[in-house]
Amino acid sequence: MGKRHRRYIRLKKFKTKDNFNRFFEKHLSVIDLIHECGYKAYFIGGCVRDAVMGVQASDFDIATNATPEDIINMFTDVRKTGIEFGTVTVKTATGSYEITTFRKEYGYSDNRKPDKVVYAKSLYDDVRRRDFTVNALAYDGKYVYDYFNGIEDIQRKIIKTVGSPKRRFSEDALRILRAARFASTLDFSIEDKTSESMKRCAHLLRSISKERIFSELSKMIAGGESLKILFDTGIADYIFLYPHHINQDNLKKGSYKCRLADVFCKYPSADMAVEELKNLRADNKTVGTLYDILIFLNSDTDEMSVRKLLSEIGLDNVSVLLEFSGQSRDVLDKIVKEGYITGINELAISGHDIMAMGYPKESIKDIKWFLFNKVIYDISLNKKEILQDLLNNCPIEKH
Repeated sequence: MGKRHRRYIRLKKFKTKDNFNRFFEKHLSVIDLIHECGYKAYFIGGCVRDAVMGVQASDFDIATNATPEDIINMFTDVRKTGIEFGTVTVKTATGSYEITTFRKEYGYSDNRKPDKVVYAKSLYDDVRRRDFTVNALAYDGKYVYDYFNGIEDIQRKIIKTVGSPKRRFSEDALRILRAARFASTLDFSIEDKTSESMKRCAHLLRSISKERIFSELSKMIAGGESLKILFDTGIADYIFLYPHHINQDNLKKGSYKCRLADVFCKYPSADMAVEELKNLRADNKTVGTLYDILIFLNSDTDEMSVRKLLSEIGLDNVSVLLEFSGQSRDVLDKIVKEGYITGINELAISGHDIMAMGYPKESIKDIKWFLFNKVIYDISLNKKEILQDLLNNCPIEKH
């Protein structure tokens, strides 16, 4: 074995302390059971990275030398979520865990998934295939295992690939965007060689599905300071239709939907922003929310205007609109407390009631809209008797 290879497998093993262990306290029973059955098991990746940073993780992945069949025999609630890659998902009273057998990977003809996966015998074989040093840490309940100076890179706030950046990005081009996402959301810098390789390999993102790209982009929007890193690395040119319209300034503080609107707020039209989101395969609800916010951005926010907005775009989108525009929620909260109406089917009068008053069936919809346009401004009118009285001034004739 050459000197260069020995440098990569210099294991650093750290005995953990209580302030680290507490992040895993309620989850240790899962790897304890695997240990009791005679196998090795480690929490792996992001959850260990977060604990090193003093952050409580929400997802806990596990790597083990036990096979999926072994895991299925150990636990009662197991789903074969990625069995072709050696992964099963175990559900217990403490949470859901993706458990993957140590593996080696070969061939990445689509720049995304390995062509061949074989089980490996050691933790080192498993972590050496991972993306970044900060994600190549493992914890067995007593010690943290660090083969690639991941803890040092966390302390230095550096994103760096495990081994050759070109090889890592050629194996899975989504790692290019993940590097940008981690740097943005963790407020880390990208190591020079890794950054240069991101620029050279950015074109490989064309082979990645839009759904996967939007998933990473959404995480960056939710937790990052800005999207400027996508432009510094050339990524933006390969994931957006109109990159020159994307907001590169620091994003507003607030909810994901508010920040999403901030990303696209500089587009010449709402239709262009919608086209961009649809190209990224965003879900229809997200597309609709962005469109509503951009279309109604300059709306008045007095009580009558907000009541009208509620009937047009609903409570959730009005809330985001006020947040994005920096307006007070006082008027909205007052309206919600008093009650409001968003559609003709919420009127306190039915089609049968209207026909009983002598109006023809074909006029029911027009009559309801007549009443609706009065009730949206004054919810106290939404009582059957009052609505019947209002029909005395309805321009639609009876039979």
